[in-house]
Amino acid sequence: MNLRFSMAFPAQEVTGTILYRIETGEHHLRFMVFSAAGGLQPVLMRKVGKRRAAPLPDLFDEVEFALQVGKTNGIPFVREHRVLRKRTQLSSKHERFVAASGIAKFYLDNGSHLLEPEKFAHLLVSSLDALKEGGNCLVVRFKMLYVFAREEGYPVKQSWLEGMDKNESDFAHGVLFRKISDQSPEEERVRASVVSLENWLESETVLLCGSS
Repeated sequence: MNLRFSMAFPAQEVTGTILYRIETGEHHLRFMVFSAAGGLQPVLMRKVGKRRAAPLPDLFDEVEFALQVGKTNGIPFVREHRVLRKRTQLSSKHERFVAASGIAKFYLDNGSHLLEPEKFAHLLVSSLDALKEGGNCLVVRFKMLYVFAREEGYPVKQSWLEGMDKNESDFAHGVLFRKISDQSPEEERVRASVVSLENWLESETVLLCGSS
């Protein structure tokens, strides 16, 4: 973005995905953004600025922020920003918005202390894009949960997938390791697999799944 600053405190740039947006008072917005460089990070933005030209970011947007960092370790302020990519399709259908919000909540609950946020950022982007492109909502969540757990180092394949009944294990394996666009599995069987995986994650790991 090559933003220029002439300010007393250092600036930093963050590129990532908006997972949370809320108004804080009359003049500010608070965002949670997940980036490949730093993982989950809160930022504040003034809703009205003298040089406000770019549209305000919305949920699930890919954004570039120039942040002003003060003397203390408080939440940084957005001095300039650019919306790189919007995912307006996710808000056009209730089911897709709910599925995307569920993925965002999972990242908000579990994304604060990831040692290698880059690979989780890639997973987040690919999951939201799959929903945007019309992928089955349950399949997208199923794949996201499995890959997230695997990348966190949990033995999800050995302890969960291979420990299931053979028929269910074969079904889950087929859903997990085929392209989303190449499949239209039975909805109830996918739902059962998602619930089974979430139950395993809740009981065997520190990951919080919430509701799907």
